[in-house]
Amino acid sequence: MCWIDICRENVETNVKRKGILLSLGIILAMLLAACEGLPVEIPWLVDDVPTPTTQPDDADQITPTPETPPETEATLPPVTSLTLWVPPEMDPDLETAASALFADRLAAFAEINGVEINLRVKAASGAGGLLDALTASSAAAPDTLPDLIALSRPDLETAALKGLIFSMDGMTESPDDADWYGFTRAMALIQGSTFGLPFAADALALVYRAETTPERPESWAELFETGLVLAYPAEHDQSLFPMALYLAEGGLLQDTQRRPQLELDPLTEVYRLMEAGVEAGTFPDWLAQYQTSGQVWTAFKDGQVDFAVTWVSDVLKESPEDATLVPIYPGTEGGVSLGTGMSWALASAQEHRHPMAVALAEYLVEPEFLAEWTLAAGYIPTRPSSLQVWQNQRTRSTINQIALMTVLRPSNDVVLSLGPLLREGSRQVLQGAVDPAQAAQQVIETLGDQ
Repeated sequence: MCWIDICRENVETNVKRKGILLSLGIILAMLLAACEGLPVEIPWLVDDVPTPTTQPDDADQITPTPETPPETEATLPPVTSLTLWVPPEMDPDLETAASALFADRLAAFAEINGVEINLRVKAASGAGGLLDALTASSAAAPDTLPDLIALSRPDLETAALKGLIFSMDGMTESPDDADWYGFTRAMALIQGSTFGLPFAADALALVYRAETTPERPESWAELFETGLVLAYPAEHDQSLFPMALYLAEGGLLQDTQRRPQLELDPLTEVYRLMEAGVEAGTFPDWLAQYQTSGQVWTAFKDGQVDFAVTWVSDVLKESPEDATLVPIYPGTEGGVSLGTGMSWALASAQEHRHPMAVALAEYLVEPEFLAEWTLAAGYIPTRPSSLQVWQNQRTRSTINQIALMTVLRPSNDVVLSLGPLLREGSRQVLQGAVDPAQAAQQVIETLGDQ
């Protein structure tokens, strides 16, 4: 083969190689172009291809699916009316000074807030009473429940623990106000939560007839020297008076686990005090005829006794001219009384109604209104500033002294557990059946067996 043929062959070979390379380049370019539309990446084709940073054309954008908005709640109707349940003493139809003040206050709130207020009067306790009706309506007809209900402290506790009323936590700052007595602030709370706004308070005290007791005794010892009989409901199963004496001796009614308890030494001192009263004739055995504080108050008014343990409200409501209130005499640890009262509580199951109901409750416990209403109704004001408005300085001073030494009555379970035991021990001492130490020991042993 000549060199020309060889060259021609080399040229043809080079041409063929260039053609093959050109063809491969065209194929590769086509593959790379097609690769942009593939749904998946092919590593050997795209490893060296940079990720595009530009946004695709509008036509290529995927419109995101809009989030489904939460289901729109039905528009709640505005609160145009409020319903209150109250005890008979607050019935405007009574046309007393207190009921008139209450009615005027409700009318003022209704006008300011553009609402109608409906009042329902129910018995204070028992069948068909406030708590009984609340229980029945909660189960059978929740739509008929009141927005606010006036409940005594024992009933407030029961209603809260049964879930019949609702906490006001987060809806009012009233209990945080400094303008409350210690026991009235405690009256608002159940297990640390606000379940009521207190509007009327009461406490145990002594009352005596000044004309037959010209020199008022200042202590238990001085009372015993007079030989006067002191009436108290000795057969009442709650035994609140002996309980107050026990607290005044430094006794505790609950242990660290909040279980009912009685301590031997303070209880023994209480029974020794009673024994001294028996010997002086101050605590005769016939006190067993009194089972309620109402019976004791009637005996005092009728002149059967000249000294009595009663509720402050008994004296304030009737204001007998010859009746003088004094605090319960102190024990070893000072003077102690037990207090209770009434509070406004939320009862409607419709939560959107709660703010307006709480606003009304706050309006009904403002100091200026309580000053007038409690004076007319015969209750201790729940706020010290309200009491300061009272004009009678002597009454104001005495009630303030009583309120400052008052602690809230124990919880229902404590009273239910300890009251009958204290009554039985007191009965044994009044009858002279056992000495104070034995009576106290028997009570402690009985409690331990429960």
